[in-house]
Amino acid sequence: MSDYSLLIKKDLWTVKNHIKEIKNSPKRLIPYLLGLLWIGSLVFSTVIRINHGPTEMQASIGPQVVGAVFTVLMTVLLLYNIYRGTVESATFFSMGDVHFLFPAPVPPKRILLYNMIKQTLQQFFLYGIVIFALTPTILQGTRINLHYVHLFYLGYITPILMMAPLNFLIFVIGSKYKLQSALQKGILGLAATALLYTALIVIQTGGTAAGLLQGLNAPFINYLPIIGWGKSAFMAPLSGYSPFSTVAIFMQLVLLGLLILLSYRTADDYYEDVLGATEKRALRKRQKKGLEKREMFSFYKKKQVTVREAGTGPQALVWKARVESSRVDLHRYFGFLTIAALVIGLGVGYMAGRFPAGVIPLYVTNGIAAYLLFIFSAWQNRFTEWGKPYIYLMPGSPLRKITAVNLQDIIRMAINVLVLNLALLLWIRADLVIVGTMVLFVISFYAITLLSGFITRAVFPDAIDQKALFPLFMMLQIILLLLPGLAAGGIMAFIFRTPLAFFQGVVLANAVIILIMLVLSSKIYNYLEWR
Repeated sequence: MSDYSLLIKKDLWTVKNHIKEIKNSPKRLIPYLLGLLWIGSLVFSTVIRINHGPTEMQASIGPQVVGAVFTVLMTVLLLYNIYRGTVESATFFSMGDVHFLFPAPVPPKRILLYNMIKQTLQQFFLYGIVIFALTPTILQGTRINLHYVHLFYLGYITPILMMAPLNFLIFVIGSKYKLQSALQKGILGLAATALLYTALIVIQTGGTAAGLLQGLNAPFINYLPIIGWGKSAFMAPLSGYSPFSTVAIFMQLVLLGLLILLSYRTADDYYEDVLGATEKRALRKRQKKGLEKREMFSFYKKKQVTVREAGTGPQALVWKARVESSRVDLHRYFGFLTIAALVIGLGVGYMAGRFPAGVIPLYVTNGIAAYLLFIFSAWQNRFTEWGKPYIYLMPGSPLRKITAVNLQDIIRMAINVLVLNLALLLWIRADLVIVGTMVLFVISFYAITLLSGFITRAVFPDAIDQKALFPLFMMLQIILLLLPGLAAGGIMAFIFRTPLAFFQGVVLANAVIILIMLVLSSKIYNYLEWR
């Protein structure tokens, strides 16, 4: 037990140091208080939804929709994680753990077991925030029997808890017995089977939504390990309790314990494999932070680029971004994402051209693109350029630095969005005003989140704060950056009675927000805290 007590003390020291940092800088307590306020608002919203409840029609179809989404989402997550296990391991370790703990007088297998159990307990509570935040949305179309709400949570969380141990077990078995290729083929076979099953449902039901929902909620799915057992418990308070729901949770917990035990028993010589996998993960973190440029595809090797000219001051950041884009992509201004946008535009346009829907598919496609860009660029803001010391040492005004850091990414994304809309124009009739508005609409959301990176650094200066308070960070992004544009668009649509006016209102509101951020950049910049 002395080995495990040493590991517990190490983690307690880390928490203690973070608490001391908060005491030395009380302003860091504000985001945590806002987080509690956000959780309180979720509780309030959930209580209201429970008291009011959905309509009879919503309650009849809502559980089917939730069950289908659960099936698809968990299947994708499971296949992704087990396939990733044939290439790299979840490892449960950071580079600090590898360099400090493994040479320590603690058996590596005990370190592994401790980290697996610790991560499982962390995920049990942290991932609960996700389903808690989604509960008001789920209650819009379903009714929850509070007597079985524990099964609802356990059915959601147990499949997620199994992902990392299963990933590590596949990694260890594949590395130990040289079975990576065979495991990859088997996993791809499972993915092909799932896609074939979905295709058969679509064909048999004539492509109707009701038929697809019925197929994704087929009774046999509930008897499949991990996904099915979890779904059986998850749906108990939504569609009705059965004794098998309790049995399924028991089997899920037993299976989770077996996965952890098997990982512990089979990981005899895993140090070198873990070291290599952890180094790769550390490299990816550096790439996310912008310290190293990532390659878009592993088969596309870095090119040798001749730099004919370069800028000085903030202009050097522009040339740096251009050179990096040229090295790891097809061209400095377009790449594989441009090809993907072209394919998606042609595919959506072709499908839309078969139905007399007018320009609605154009609006829907650009709306989805704007939403995805907003979410993913907001995530990337946790790894913003403003965490790098040289930004603050470089001569130049904050406005020039902010522009230089983001200019290349905005230009590349504008080209991708333009290609997407031009491809749609081949099948959908729309004038240039609509196309121009759609391009500005999507780019405004992308630019607004990128340019807010320096504000993100001011509000969340500490890496632990950024991880622990990411849901709060996303809420602030939505409130401060997303809702003003949607409100302005709604007002414009109400006044002019056209869908195009909504998008034009959003563009104008986003442009105003961007100008405000740039005007205030000098004041905010002086309060930035970098490490």
